[in-house]
Amino acid sequence: MTEVLSPGELEERWREFHRNIARLLARSGRVGESTVTLHDPVEIDERLVQVIWADQLLRKSDMVTSSGKSLEVIEPGRWNTSRGPDFLDARIRLAGEIIQGDVEIHLDSADWTRHGHHQDFEYNRVVLHAALKAHDDRPYEEQQNGQRLERVVLESLLEPDLDTIRATVNPSDYPYGRPDGLGICHEELIRLPREQLHEFFQLSGRSRIEEKISRFEAQRRTAPLGQLVYQALMTSQGFKSSKTLYFLLSKRVPLEELEELAGDIPPKERIDFRLSVLLHVAGILPVAQRDFLDSADEETVKFAGSLDRHWALARPYFSDRLLPPTKRWFAGMRPAGFPTRRLAAVSKLLEKLTDRESPLFATIREHVLLANPGGLKPRELKAFWREMVGLLTIEPTGHYFETHYSLGGKKQRPQSLLGEPAARSLLFNVFLPLVVLDAREREDEKLERAAWRLLCQFPSLEGNSVTRFMSRRLFGDTGLDKQFASREIHQQALFKIFSDCCAENERTCEQCTFLALGEQLVS
Repeated sequence: MTEVLSPGELEERWREFHRNIARLLARSGRVGESTVTLHDPVEIDERLVQVIWADQLLRKSDMVTSSGKSLEVIEPGRWNTSRGPDFLDARIRLAGEIIQGDVEIHLDSADWTRHGHHQDFEYNRVVLHAALKAHDDRPYEEQQNGQRLERVVLESLLEPDLDTIRATVNPSDYPYGRPDGLGICHEELIRLPREQLHEFFQLSGRSRIEEKISRFEAQRRTAPLGQLVYQALMTSQGFKSSKTLYFLLSKRVPLEELEELAGDIPPKERIDFRLSVLLHVAGILPVAQRDFLDSADEETVKFAGSLDRHWALARPYFSDRLLPPTKRWFAGMRPAGFPTRRLAAVSKLLEKLTDRESPLFATIREHVLLANPGGLKPRELKAFWREMVGLLTIEPTGHYFETHYSLGGKKQRPQSLLGEPAARSLLFNVFLPLVVLDAREREDEKLERAAWRLLCQFPSLEGNSVTRFMSRRLFGDTGLDKQFASREIHQQALFKIFSDCCAENERTCEQCTFLALGEQLVS
């Protein structure tokens, strides 16, 4: 399905297929097993609040409970992927006293009572109730054992702001449990004719990609195309909540200003000039922590000196935009993915992005327009994808961070700053969706159709816990999942179905929107 559809037309098709499956479940007699309403992906859901808590995207210095007690989160706890409180074995300091126990997360403080936790002994170990918003001004919650439970409202404590978190953090990067059984929709899905099941996955995958495009479109209203590509490129370098840091850095160091200053730098030094600015504004290379240089090797001393020299030129322009130092840059990252290497990769890609003779985005757009993957033989198709991915791959050039994870770190075996797997992800998740957006702005239907053709035939990227979870939930041991494993749009469909149809509930099918819609259709 590569015809050009407006976002509204695509969404209506997807919703109609959603209704058809709901009718099948209604006829099977499964309605009545759920009382939820159809999930609206635009709304903020509890899963995002759990992400905020897990990564502590909060101003810790301002934290107090609703009763006025000082609060410090020492350990947010282990994410619980089964029944019970959301985070287990957290450690907090409440009014100076260290307490260990569980934490329950809600979108609204009223959900504590609405969900019946005040009558459930399993929640007696909860030591803190964290809600995004306060339903009332009560300072405490009541527990089943008669104890009072402290409440903290997160809305005014968010750092960065909620819009930035929603725009950059992907909840599917976070833990999910393993299903003990199959989804309630399993039997109906596997009975569908294969062409209908394929259509459902195509619609779901395209709808998921449209959500990416919609986020880019929202940013496009306040950013030129070059800045938008740069912001998307930067954000894609992050992992979980560090995406917000890369996004904020791209706003603190706008592409136009960075390139204007880089124009005065000798061409061979521009990559490290950009890198120096990004590293210093990010707060990753404070000069005060360079004591190790006294015993560092000659290569490190020379490279550090180059970064300092470049920063001396840029400091007057960016010294008032420095991000506060934070360990979140490195949280959950393997050394090969440290921000030093990620920002070095961005600095090199910017060289391609701003090339006057063949700018990267225009080059990719031209390749998309001329592509005809459906008419290629398997060997030719592999060569075509290699060529596309090669536009984003960074070949080794002997850069310092190809052999070091951090400044002054132990020398390692040479490793590409941006290899083939990362380049494939960038092509699918950033550049092809941006080409669709650009085609719509140009009213170029041929270009948009060509971009969708590539998106629908793009080979699968590496899966994660959500894709494995949903393959099991939908298909079980039927082997049907293998029919949907070769193309990335089908992987995207699994994310979409989990988000909208399962309402991101991995524990049970109690929030199945197929069932909820089935109830509406038969009532």
